[in-house]
Amino acid sequence: MKRILVFLGICLFAITDSKGQSGDCVKSLTGKMSFTPGISKLSSDALSTLNNLAKGMRANPNCKVVVMGNGNGNKVEQQRSWDRVNTVINFMVEKQKIDRDRFIFLYGLNGKANSVDYRGAEENEEGPSRQAPPFPNSRK
Repeated sequence: MKRILVFLGICLFAITDSKGQSGDCVKSLTGKMSFTPGISKLSSDALSTLNNLAKGMRANPNCKVVVMGNGNGNKVEQQRSWDRVNTVINFMVEKQKIDRDRFIFLYGLNGKANSVDYRGAEENEEGPSRQAPPFPNSRK
């Protein structure tokens, strides 16, 4: 995909790459959602956020999204971080019908423990779309 900005009939610049992914992915596909402490269920606010993300991903079919779970203070936090990222990606795949390969799964990051952030992937950024749970026996 190639985007060309034209002002008064003069081509100002074009943004493109070999895959057709524009620089808009990182800017337009960025957000976060909060979870109730100890819970991995999506709230109505999170569902609204994910519905908007799905619209953005459909509008940018060459973009991938990095889903980043926060919480790394202990095994329980790391597992909950994984559970939340898994919940977000599964919702996007199962309910929004977005291909799992368009997601990069990151968890156990050093952010606010009850939140999941997401952003458009950088050009050529790769990572797994699935990961094994780190401490499944620590679920409460």
